[in-house]
Amino acid sequence: MAVSVKVDHLVTRWAADHGSRLWMVVQPLSLVCIDLSCMALTAASAGQDIPRIACAAILVVAANGIGRVYLPRLLPSCLDRGFWLAGSGLVSTLVAFWGTASPLIVALCALVFTFLALCGRSVLYFATRKARRRGRTSPALVIGAGTHGHRLAASLLAYPEYGLLPLGFLDESADGSSGLPVLGRLSDVADVVQLHEVRAVVITGQAEQSLARTARALGCDVYLAPDLGELIVDFITLQEHVHGFPLLRMRPETERSVSWPLKRALDIAVAFAGLIVAAPILAICALIIRTEIGPGLLFRQRRVGYRGKPIELIKLRTMKPTDAHESATLWSIAHDSRVGPVGRLLRRASVDEIPQLWNVLRGDMSIVGPRPERPHFVEEFSRTIPGYGQRHRMPVGITGWAQIHGLRGDTSIEDRARFDNHYITGWTLRSDIKIMMRTLWSLLRLGGS
Repeated sequence: MAVSVKVDHLVTRWAADHGSRLWMVVQPLSLVCIDLSCMALTAASAGQDIPRIACAAILVVAANGIGRVYLPRLLPSCLDRGFWLAGSGLVSTLVAFWGTASPLIVALCALVFTFLALCGRSVLYFATRKARRRGRTSPALVIGAGTHGHRLAASLLAYPEYGLLPLGFLDESADGSSGLPVLGRLSDVADVVQLHEVRAVVITGQAEQSLARTARALGCDVYLAPDLGELIVDFITLQEHVHGFPLLRMRPETERSVSWPLKRALDIAVAFAGLIVAAPILAICALIIRTEIGPGLLFRQRRVGYRGKPIELIKLRTMKPTDAHESATLWSIAHDSRVGPVGRLLRRASVDEIPQLWNVLRGDMSIVGPRPERPHFVEEFSRTIPGYGQRHRMPVGITGWAQIHGLRGDTSIEDRARFDNHYITGWTLRSDIKIMMRTLWSLLRLGGS
């Protein structure tokens, strides 16, 4: 009995500490299970066979995923995406039941699915609110102890169903009130988050971008809570709120995206296929390069990769070997007289980049990402170019958003950094596919350097 009580106590304590954080993972999975079950039940009731039942269930989940129905919310309502649910149900049943059911049956099945899905969500959300009122909330930290911060913290304390329990403030000078202390200065965010096991950070005052990114890197859900009088409220569609206070959720780090594993899978598929197709080209290039510059087909060079990790980049050699210092510090060889006609043609056609597909297979690089640079220039540009160091938040790539806009070779480093950071901030798998397609077109135009 004593062991059982102790285990129950530990489970309750863990749930109280991690409830809201766990909810952000469980909520989408629960909604997917609800939709799968409701569509399977609906299709089975309509007399469909197992393949069509499975098809309808998969289609409705895919459609709802495209419509972002499964994005986690602080306090969702079953009616939030009711019209989308009805539409996805109608399209899924129409496709899956094609040729086996009349339009009337399809419409009725869509209505039944929508009703069941909304009921399932109502039960799920009711249970969530009830659990939060019993203490299953996530420890939160409020940045900014001004009037707006205190009002928001008071609302979070009064309405625990939002799932955030404020522990205190971070502020440079203000005193705590409403029973909540000032736990430190803005620069103390890492220490306070770790000391108090904070799971969410709500920014209500002025804070640097680095503070939000630090909190996110520590595993916190980060929210921006603009005051109603701030201009940003009129420019952005607000999806979250705490008792009328608007909230903006910070995007998760790219590698925590649901589609992030698909990027690696796409890299492997493209690199493997590319090496097979390019094998005859590489064999011909090997013979030509040996004739022009002698032995030594491949050129290896140290570059800076993902999160500053050093990698060894592989290219086809297009000029006679140089000493190590010149290789590491010479900015461009585009107009170097040591590059022969064959080498210049290979560089213009970007054929010299083909061996980097092996870097992709090894996991050193991606097909799409910021181009890797040598350590000497990374150190120099990080000191002088705004945002240059932030490029390493994403795996380096063979091609990228900057390259397809002509920013390669001897072009503006500041422009490259801006394009690369824009790509990283808004990354999607669709953007990678778009960049690959535009890269193919640029190769046909011999746009290399």
